[in-house]
Amino acid sequence: MNQISEVMTTLIHYKVVVRDTMEYTLKKDSYDVNLFKEKKRAILVEVNEKTPLKSIIDNSGENGQKLEKMIRDWYDEVYGDNSTILKLADDGLRVDHAQHLAIFKGAIPIHENIEAMLQGITNDAATKNLDVKAAQEVNLAEERLYRAVAYLTLTGELVKLFGDYNQARREANGQETASSKFIGNDINTVIQLLGQIRGNSHLTDSAYMQMQDKVFDLVENMTGRRDLPTGKNFGDVIKDTQASIADYVKVVEPAFRNVYVPLINELVAQAKADGDKIKPDAAAAAKPAEPQKTEGEPTEIDPHTGMPKA
Repeated sequence: MNQISEVMTTLIHYKVVVRDTMEYTLKKDSYDVNLFKEKKRAILVEVNEKTPLKSIIDNSGENGQKLEKMIRDWYDEVYGDNSTILKLADDGLRVDHAQHLAIFKGAIPIHENIEAMLQGITNDAATKNLDVKAAQEVNLAEERLYRAVAYLTLTGELVKLFGDYNQARREANGQETASSKFIGNDINTVIQLLGQIRGNSHLTDSAYMQMQDKVFDLVENMTGRRDLPTGKNFGDVIKDTQASIADYVKVVEPAFRNVYVPLINELVAQAKADGDKIKPDAAAAAKPAEPQKTEGEPTEIDPHTGMPKA
């Protein structure tokens, strides 16, 4: 494994830790406390020590400073000792499921910035005829799983909010209320995050695109920009969309594990052989990039409906 591949592997590992934080937006009977502790450690250690990520940040001027602040602020809010979102207790890890948006609003832009770094490193390696094929393959597999997990969790959040919104309007006899407007704003936030996932994607395979299309068909159904399919109600469309995402996850998750684990094992073996930490210098040319803005998504709430404007 050459040094560029080592750098790429450490960044891929960081993406995995950030991605796996979205697990806490899924309701479970219990969460693995040891995995939580490892994620809590890994999120911060990469910006506290002389790592490839820290080297890239330090060599990226204002964008680097903004990314580091984003990571530290997100850590404090989600993983910090004073966090009200994730809290260790005698009976295990407690998750406040009313604060999912705070998890998404950090995990997604941080992950997208690390992905932008990896794209820059890959492009630079190509100009220098350096072989990073193995790391590149793993990174592509990770992107497939990340975007699938993001669609899975964000769609679940959207469906819940949509139900809450309709319930609030029914309770107010169809009238707009402070409660329904608040929920509508959260719906708008989720739709914008979905737009980031789509807008930053490098994936073009048909299975991914078909799954993604179903997600945004559902978004358009919910915002009144697309009629429901003939003979189907919202429940049918939601079930079909979530099944499509779940089927995709079932394929891409083992595919990722099959290539990721050997790469990480190779990195560990290389580090032992070197007898030293991975040098961050090879990453100095990479720059974090701001995630792309969403395109064509609603950006404000319609006062007549309380839903995001079409």
